[in-house]
Amino acid sequence: MEDCALFTDVSVNPARKLGIGACLVVPASFLDALLPGLEKSEIASRITLRRFEATSSTKLELETVLWALGKHRKRSRGKLKLYTDSQCISGLLKRRPALLAGDFLSRTTNLPLRNASLYRRFYAISDELAFEVIKVDGHPGAGVRDNVSRIFSIVDREARRALKLWMKEFRGDPADAGNGPSGGKWCVYVLNCRNGSLYTGITNDLARRLKQHERGKGSKYVRSQRPFELVKTISCKDAGEARRLEYDLKRLTRKEKIAALCLGIDP
Repeated sequence: MEDCALFTDVSVNPARKLGIGACLVVPASFLDALLPGLEKSEIASRITLRRFEATSSTKLELETVLWALGKHRKRSRGKLKLYTDSQCISGLLKRRPALLAGDFLSRTTNLPLRNASLYRRFYAISDELAFEVIKVDGHPGAGVRDNVSRIFSIVDREARRALKLWMKEFRGDPADAGNGPSGGKWCVYVLNCRNGSLYTGITNDLARRLKQHERGKGSKYVRSQRPFELVKTISCKDAGEARRLEYDLKRLTRKEKIAALCLGIDP
């Protein structure tokens, strides 16, 4: 029964009512180690992202935490610490007596609170997992170097990056993902790396992109896990479709990717 640390963060577009939830689970011992050379790409590769629709800032924070806690429930029964920069989430356990006493009704309108059902779910899962909530500074100063702050900043960055890519799809933005100006057919590609991980990327010039990876210029993560083998390519009609497929595949575990893509490698 391993103790774990769970990081969650969100990025929302209020106008479109769309948002990205991000979560990262690491062993609690990971935070105690001295990590002066913490590789951002290594942490980023462990982050799970999810798109949420018809949401708002507060609702998204709740939805993301509930989704992340649900994922953790399936993995471990050790002690759990939840790290968040959300004032709403960090204060929910203290608000519990008052909310229960008021039956989750608004004091002014006597109607159910907007996110009442999510609050109830949060308290139900908190009874089951008995986790501790720790409030972190979402935007620490440049001099902050503790592991919690550094890891949380990476989770925050990935959530913002994912939302930015999602919004580009609505604008029909054909911007290249750093793979060259050739304007060729877009595709998603999967690499089997030296450590057995399956790296997923997109490009509109596969030959050029593979050469970049081979020279260690395509991705910091792949650079550290050479040699690699190309095990799958999937043609896409445009950059938007490629990004959506890449997003979906990155949410899968290695075993799930092998099954979904029918890869001829050991799970």
